[in-house]
Amino acid sequence: MPHIEKTLGVVRAVVEEQLAPAKVIDVIVDEDLDSTGKSILRIEVVFEVEEGKLDPAKVVGLARHLREPLEALKEDRFPVFTFVKPEELDGAAA
Repeated sequence: MPHIEKTLGVVRAVVEEQLAPAKVIDVIVDEDLDSTGKSILRIEVVFEVEEGKLDPAKVVGLARHLREPLEALKEDRFPVFTFVKPEELDGAAA
């Protein structure tokens, strides 16, 4: 499995490209286990968008767009996404 920093770079590039014109503030990638104990990539995307919502079609397609880049890194864990606005983060400054 690839180093998480290399995976983060690939994930961030794909997320920024696919969610445009939304502004991606941060992408956090952590190794985790799903409810069945299978290893996954937990990906939190912090974003801003003028309309207040991300385009649902773009969100649904993210895992598909990540398939080839992750395979190139020999990364076989499934990406599980969470999307938050900066004001929704714990401890966010007002």
